[in-house]
Amino acid sequence: MISDAILFYAGILGFLILFVVLSHLSARMGEGMGIKKYYLLFYIAILVLVITIPSAWSIYFTGEKSPQDNILALLISGNIIAIAASFKYWWWLKGEI
Repeated sequence: MISDAILFYAGILGFLILFVVLSHLSARMGEGMGIKKYYLLFYIAILVLVITIPSAWSIYFTGEKSPQDNILALLISGNIIAIAASFKYWWWLKGEI
């Protein structure tokens, strides 16, 4: 039970770090390429993942069984937002590879 919680929070932390790095890289690239501020979508994705943390807390530590579907929906929506922002900045790499 505790190991599940540790792995869950480590996964969330990994995504948060990835999104912060991508947002900073995308912001700098957007300035250079003159793209609109789509990197702000990364901050929305970070906010969605941060909201996921307290909702998962109730499952792992208090014994309450809050709907796990809500947690999954938050995780998926945060990742979809980040993928959408990534396509705006990084799609040009497809032609280079």
